[in-house]
Amino acid sequence: GMQSGAIYALFVTHVFCHHWTSPLHDAIAPLLKVYQAGLEIGDTDRACWCLMKRCYYLYFISRDLGSVQKELEATIHVLTQLKQDDTKLHIIILLMTVKKLRGL
Repeated sequence: GMQSGAIYALFVTHVFCHHWTSPLHDAIAPLLKVYQAGLEIGDTDRACWCLMKRCYYLYFISRDLGSVQKELEATIHVLTQLKQDDTKLHIIILLMTVKKLRGL
């Protein structure tokens, strides 16, 4: 598996840098991979930040709001299980926005 330093480097690259040089759509899959790798080594904080950024990018690239809502609801469930309450609040706010846009 990956080392903590490698996860940190990928985290910084994909959360803070990648979107400045590439389309947001290109960051979605790598963020999911860094999330999974972070969980494997026990770095849940950074892993969940990657998951959160992925959710925002799904919203920003104008993906169908119904599918974004499903992703957000699944993410909230994961963040609850991992006890990532601060990160979960960001997703809850985005979910409320998506629901309002959908008229729900």
